[in-house]
Amino acid sequence: MNKFTKKASLVVLLFVSALVISSCGGTKKAEEKTAEKTGGFHELTLPCASKGYSDKKFFRASSVGHSKDIATSREKALLMTKQRLATLISSTLKSVTERYANEMDAGDATEFNQTFENMTRDIVKQELADISVICEKTGQKDDGSYETYMAIEVDKETILNGIDKGISRDKKMEVLYDKERFKKTYEEEMSKMGEGK
Repeated sequence: MNKFTKKASLVVLLFVSALVISSCGGTKKAEEKTAEKTGGFHELTLPCASKGYSDKKFFRASSVGHSKDIATSREKALLMTKQRLATLISSTLKSVTERYANEMDAGDATEFNQTFENMTRDIVKQELADISVICEKTGQKDDGSYETYMAIEVDKETILNGIDKGISRDKKMEVLYDKERFKKTYEEEMSKMGEGK
């Protein structure tokens, strides 16, 4: 190979290298521009999340647990999901109680609210024993740890029956409790959840 051929080969090689480098840079710039246009947001679809929405018949919640141990990831997911469900039920019952109490005499309403709030915590704890796991998916990450996604539900009737039992054990509450009126208010609050879907 003479000097001219070597120089020509070197020039061609440099030219091709320059093209490859510039095209890579161009692709990166194009990707950066696309990310800028979309704000860098990439929607994620989380397993079981779509099953965790409450409706007029069921209280539902979903969450995720992480651990290096597969059983612990499931336990954490169940605990977190139960906590979310308990918060949702307590919040709904608070709204129902406030609406129900607004229709009572002021003195009776205060007494009913205070007693009912204390009783609700116990009812929610007891009734969460009757939850159903409606979705559960476990996966292993690249680092060897596990993630468990979970969704659970409890029937609104289970919670209402728990309230009825709790009130029947308290004679003062029983006097202030109109079962049908309370149930009507409760069902109206549950229907709002169904509309939000």
